[in-house]
Amino acid sequence: MSSLQRRTRLQAKTGLKPGKPLQRKTRMSSGGGVMERATATPKRSRRTGPSRKVMSILAIRSGGMCEIGVICLGNARATDPSHRMAKGMGGTKDPHSNTPSNNLHACRLCHNAVEADPKGAYARGWKIRHGIAAPGDVPVWHWVHGWVWLDDKGGVTPAEVAS
Repeated sequence: MSSLQRRTRLQAKTGLKPGKPLQRKTRMSSGGGVMERATATPKRSRRTGPSRKVMSILAIRSGGMCEIGVICLGNARATDPSHRMAKGMGGTKDPHSNTPSNNLHACRLCHNAVEADPKGAYARGWKIRHGIAAPGDVPVWHWVHGWVWLDDKGGVTPAEVAS
């Protein structure tokens, strides 16, 4: 065996202690040389959707089935809260965002269809523009009940909408 083929034992450069979290290191230049510095562990993404209580209200109001029904005709199990007034990419601090009146319980196919057709979604109240009105003040087309107003207690009230 030549000297290049000889195997050596790996040696740890720093001792790892049980219970101590590992830290990632990034390279940072300082003048002429390169230094290493430890970075903070990555932050967990924060949950920005409706609370469990609101999801429970949505499940009771929908009976567990899709409230939009544009694709599934109300026959699919509801899995997603579909925000009528959009949260935006980073979430929002708007108090109306995660209320029952701002969310429809939807299946994935209908939720995707609403997102893909904004013009139709605004016409049916599945989407609401920011600053126009509170979600409870905008009627919405509900697969089971027709045109209704949604409240924050999980109730639906029939709405008369001019065609």
